[in-house]
Amino acid sequence: MFKKLISIIAITLILAFTVVGCGGNQESKQEEPKKEKNEVTKVSEEDKYGGVFEGRISADPPTLDPAHGTDSTSAKVIRNVFDGLVEFNKDLEIVPAIAKSWKVSDDGLTWTFDLRENVKFHNGNKVTADDVIYSFTRLLDPKTKSPRAWLFEGVEGAKSFQEGKAEKVTGLRATDDYTVEIKLTEPFTPFLSVLAMENAAIVSKDAIAEYGEQFSQNPVGTGPFKFVEWKHDSKIVLEKNEDYYLDGRPYLDKLLFRIISEGTSAFAEYEQGNIYQIDSDIPDGQMSRVLNPDGEFADEFRKVTRLGTYYFGFNVQQEPFNNKKVRKAINYAVNKKVIANVLKNGLVKPAHGILPPGMPGYNPDLEGYEYDLEKAKQLLAEAGYPDGLPGTYELSYNTAKAHQRISEAVQASLKKIGINVELMSMDWGTYIQKVDNGDTEIFRMAWIADYPDADNFLHVLFHSDNFGSGGNYSFYKNEEVDKMLDKARAMKPGQKRIELYQEIEKKIMDDSPWVPVYYYTTPVLVKPFVHNYVMTGQDELSFTDVWLEPKYQ
Repeated sequence: MFKKLISIIAITLILAFTVVGCGGNQESKQEEPKKEKNEVTKVSEEDKYGGVFEGRISADPPTLDPAHGTDSTSAKVIRNVFDGLVEFNKDLEIVPAIAKSWKVSDDGLTWTFDLRENVKFHNGNKVTADDVIYSFTRLLDPKTKSPRAWLFEGVEGAKSFQEGKAEKVTGLRATDDYTVEIKLTEPFTPFLSVLAMENAAIVSKDAIAEYGEQFSQNPVGTGPFKFVEWKHDSKIVLEKNEDYYLDGRPYLDKLLFRIISEGTSAFAEYEQGNIYQIDSDIPDGQMSRVLNPDGEFADEFRKVTRLGTYYFGFNVQQEPFNNKKVRKAINYAVNKKVIANVLKNGLVKPAHGILPPGMPGYNPDLEGYEYDLEKAKQLLAEAGYPDGLPGTYELSYNTAKAHQRISEAVQASLKKIGINVELMSMDWGTYIQKVDNGDTEIFRMAWIADYPDADNFLHVLFHSDNFGSGGNYSFYKNEEVDKMLDKARAMKPGQKRIELYQEIEKKIMDDSPWVPVYYYTTPVLVKPFVHNYVMTGQDELSFTDVWLEPKYQ
């Protein structure tokens, strides 16, 4: 049973005010692992406390500042150090966090949040409404240079503030020490889900004043764990927050995230018991052992359907990828079924579109691009390249064996239609900066939903306002699509909104700024003595409720 219990009042509020997009629960739920034969069935509440969770992250995080985090590696740590007004639970429903309750006006423009009065930052300072206003204003401030400033650009007065015409954001107001009022310029259906994102975490003004630009290396939040140490490319250490406002300290004494880039090395560490969990890049050579229902990992394996899509993108501003027929040709040339069934061991579904299964708006009837080399060659000829593309182009990806193998498969497919690509691999921090800056031609990327709403895929990744670090890594622009996206995010929940998103997805797919490859399903191994570890359709929950059996503490 989880420590955090939601009251009947809170649940009533959630049902009344949670926006569309917190669904897809059946697709998001993970399969429960089999019970261990000698599993401890009764452990007292007192005996759950203690121990160090030895975890792993696959790259050195680019940042631990919520205002700058755009990747899952950073989010894994940020989620445990910081809290927002609200958060997602294991079923991707919105539940209270720093805010104990909230209400929204009938016109959908004014949101009012009542804060808990017992929340403290890790430096001991009490959290008040002014801290919330500061955190959201900081995200919008051009001096912060946050790639996620767009999250709050719909707040009244945000534009004037960003343009230097106003000293504050008029739509952000503290009506008393523990009440926050946020006014929007127009209804934004996923707004409550946006507030559950890591970027909307509440940060300490005093800590930022103390550390300045080094705050990203010395994060101070209100979360279940305090930051202790970061040895770059080696480990990150967090320790329990004794004053945590949600039912006291977490069970664990510490979280130790070892930074292990190679899946093979991480798997070896897992087998030896040096780390307690591994996901995503389990080595292909080990998958037959992992998937064996009667094998040694049967009690440790679980499969999690994710709200995510793995893809290769084009920088559509660069020649020859500014030619739609060239992009379509490449879509037809990539054999997505082979990648899904052979390279990914049949654990994932080949993608025929952008929105993944379980996401509101997912269209199972979307046609997509089937593998067809002759069609690909025909399109290249129509584009003016009957003998294939001249020269060699760069296909870049971040270092990982799994990405390398898929990139090699794409490289081989493109060679068959006369397109030569050179593979470029680099560490995640260098890579994401390269992609953000548009210094790419073809690039590997994936998107796991920040919030379960089609807006988070289609608006974030394809609206021209979000070029580069905003999420539109393809630098794609279609004015008609922009207008449709703006309309959809302001519409009330319902079938008409869903149908509009499906129409938008068709238009984007016809323009082909991506090669969608597969929809995510993540294989996860977790030691059987680890309890309450939850990975949702988006990502891991915080480790607030995770506990280790006493003999492993």
